[in-house]
Amino acid sequence: MIRLPILLSSFFGIAVSSLPVLGSQSFDGSLEFQHRQFFESGDYDQSKGQSSVALSLNYLKDWNNGDDRLEVETFWRVDDVDNERTHADLRQLIWTHYGDNYEFSAGLGRVFWGVTETQHLVDVVNQTDLVENIDGEDKLGQPLLRYQRFTEVGTFELFLLPYFRTRTFEGSEGRLNGGLRVLSDDPVYESNSGSSSLDTAFRYTNTLGAFDFGLSWFSGTSREPELFSNIDFLNGSTRPFYPQVDQYGLDVQFTEGGWLLKLEAIQRNFDVQSIEDHAAATLGFEYTLVGVFGSTYDLGLLGEYSWDDRGTRATTTFQDDLFLGARLALNDVSSSEVLFGVSEDLEFSGSKAVFLEGATRINNAVSLNVEARYFDADSDRDPLFSFKDSSFIQVGIEYFFD
Repeated sequence: MIRLPILLSSFFGIAVSSLPVLGSQSFDGSLEFQHRQFFESGDYDQSKGQSSVALSLNYLKDWNNGDDRLEVETFWRVDDVDNERTHADLRQLIWTHYGDNYEFSAGLGRVFWGVTETQHLVDVVNQTDLVENIDGEDKLGQPLLRYQRFTEVGTFELFLLPYFRTRTFEGSEGRLNGGLRVLSDDPVYESNSGSSSLDTAFRYTNTLGAFDFGLSWFSGTSREPELFSNIDFLNGSTRPFYPQVDQYGLDVQFTEGGWLLKLEAIQRNFDVQSIEDHAAATLGFEYTLVGVFGSTYDLGLLGEYSWDDRGTRATTTFQDDLFLGARLALNDVSSSEVLFGVSEDLEFSGSKAVFLEGATRINNAVSLNVEARYFDADSDRDPLFSFKDSSFIQVGIEYFFD
């Protein structure tokens, strides 16, 4: 997982030194100390404590009267327990040219699609950096060519994705690996081209009154690996299998007053008979109470339902789940915010996941981040069952500089 960032960063000095002198540029970054404390010992006697240090560096350069831009974002983490979580990534090294009614980008970038809270079904361009967090929000940089066309009838985007990146997984010393060690550096591909298979994607977005919507299509190597076809039971490990997939997606958001109504839906089709074609959707809302109880606080109430037509055969925890949550923004000088949520599996009685995320600024340069997750599952057929002894609380102190 380190080889690609090292290869691409070798070109960084050449790229920056060849840029025009005129224009604007900026440099900033952050250094974070993070500690996780698990409530119980692991099944394989792993440590309850896990500490790490992360460094992010960002560079931005504009020239040609703002028509051209270079964005660079690098990331490193060193973990004291899990060697697989000690990793580096070049999140972005991307040049963008802005035309009158189009944009063209080339390099290593990150693209986000989606509107829902609990999962982003349509978000398929970038690979998940799962060693960072199990919520799937962190993404690896993706080599891409991207063309956007802005018209009166909406925005059209075309992507060529010439290189595939494997998902990161925690190692045997990690606690959030679901009890199975994934050999992420030894994958199996359906495509004979392996990681060099050319993937393509298309997206159309538009706004009609209070509705914002997107239609998307992706064809290529699935970002989600199949983990159960190459298990080595003797060593408790597996080689991830990455099939070819065609995914059709729809995301919609309706805005009216304090209401946000959200929908993400997909259809995934596979050529491999052992992997089931399936449809999935997440439907939800968010309602914001401004100045709740006469205060300066804003309270957002959230609810979502996730469905997968595979039912109990689904490889995701969101096959028949109800999520309820609340987001509290204090609107203070420290930008303090707390998000709390509970997901209940309607198929498996007694299965639930609870989380709390909070953040505040200590001063202009330092922030405090807290995250807690609690897992409970009774049935070994429930995908959440493998995390039942992995509840934890995490604290991070992050220093920002420029």
